[in-house]
Amino acid sequence: MQVVIQGKKAEHASKLIQQGLQLILQGRYQEALTSEDEALKILPMNANAHSYRGSALLQLGRISEALASYDQVIKLAPLAAVAHYNRANALQRMRRYEDALLSLEKSLKLDPSYTDALSLTGSVFYAMGNIGSAIQYFDAALKINPNAADAHYNKSLALLSEGKFSTAWEHYEWRLRWDMTVRVGQSRSIGRVAPDWDGRPQNKPIIVIPEQGLGDQIFYGGMLADLESVVPGSTVCLEPRLVPLFQRSFKNLNFSSPYEINADQCLKDLTFSAQTHIGSLGKFFRANTSGFARVRTPYLRADPAKVNQLQRHIRKPNRIVCGISWLSKNKNIGSDKSISLETLLPLLSIDNIDFVDLQYGDTTDERRQLARTHGIHVQHLSEVDNSNDIDTLAALISACDIVVTISNVTAHIASAIGKPTLVMLPNLGTPLWYWHKSHTDSIWYPNSVLLHQSKAGAWADVISSVRTAVTEFKRVYQQ
Repeated sequence: MQVVIQGKKAEHASKLIQQGLQLILQGRYQEALTSEDEALKILPMNANAHSYRGSALLQLGRISEALASYDQVIKLAPLAAVAHYNRANALQRMRRYEDALLSLEKSLKLDPSYTDALSLTGSVFYAMGNIGSAIQYFDAALKINPNAADAHYNKSLALLSEGKFSTAWEHYEWRLRWDMTVRVGQSRSIGRVAPDWDGRPQNKPIIVIPEQGLGDQIFYGGMLADLESVVPGSTVCLEPRLVPLFQRSFKNLNFSSPYEINADQCLKDLTFSAQTHIGSLGKFFRANTSGFARVRTPYLRADPAKVNQLQRHIRKPNRIVCGISWLSKNKNIGSDKSISLETLLPLLSIDNIDFVDLQYGDTTDERRQLARTHGIHVQHLSEVDNSNDIDTLAALISACDIVVTISNVTAHIASAIGKPTLVMLPNLGTPLWYWHKSHTDSIWYPNSVLLHQSKAGAWADVISSVRTAVTEFKRVYQQ
């Protein structure tokens, strides 16, 4: 009888393990974690349960706990290449790159044709700044599996960061075949309504499909003037908060929230001659030198009436207005990109400059603490919703003389409306390719200055450079 009970328990645990895997595939990570934890109470030595538990924890951002789960898997199944690969994935997320490479070396020794491990090795080298080795490993993965979407995509990021655009965009298209990179973000994707666009003029409008996040859509928006000249009258779908700002800025294009597009009706009526994703515009318009010669700023235009109204609130005679933004809410790298108001003290202590809060989210506590501790007041306009009213935020940015910001939505808006912008950048790899580590100027935003950390977490030199630049801006401005 006892054997039967144990058999039923083991059967129930197996169901829980598989249920956890299915929940992971559905993006229900907390539920998956609960399922695997229940299974491990019955089968504490089950390698799959520990592995799936680690995957759920990794997605929840609990990286050190995920690593512990993967370590347990390796104890139970030391010859499983995937176990060492998973461990390396967690180590990479922790920025422990050398340790990640050691785990990947073990994984590839067990399975030399493991394309995921080859691709991840390339990503680790890329994050370390070794672009040549990164591309070698991406190519090795692609030699084994020419359809390895993650290797294509990650190779594209390496090439884009190096400015090798003519070959990069071809690989970048593979993001659309890899679930992890088709980041719909704050917008709903749109189904197939027309054939893919080939970049040529059309006798009917095309539709541009949104992807990725708010800042990314603003960034890619720098190529819409090119689209406007080739296929005027086309429809560009964007995150809804961006529509008013873009509609004002491009008179020969139509802008819409993707929620307003009836894909079935568009397909039936043949409304559009072709479709493309906004991130795919680069392969048509920024593949060579002549493409970058067409870059122009500003390409976004704030509401003049709102700008004038806001200037009356923030301007004082003979003083500079500097807008500031210092936080990112990106769930993966936001903490690496963000700083505190206290850290910005060398900038905030410059005389005869009024600082205006451009930061989205509630900044009340930080601003009050700064005022109590240092007597420095950062002006916050409660009537401007920096999170949800992007059109008015753009007007507030336009009302400033200069903007200092980390890499976030504010950086893209300020740069796109042509405001002198100082962008403070962390020392990271993959996610920030368009800020090009080797540049202090931006080929995408000619009015912006890029200030990179020399090493991860080292903000002091960056802020010192910001103080120098703003002081010089003030001197020239007041002459």
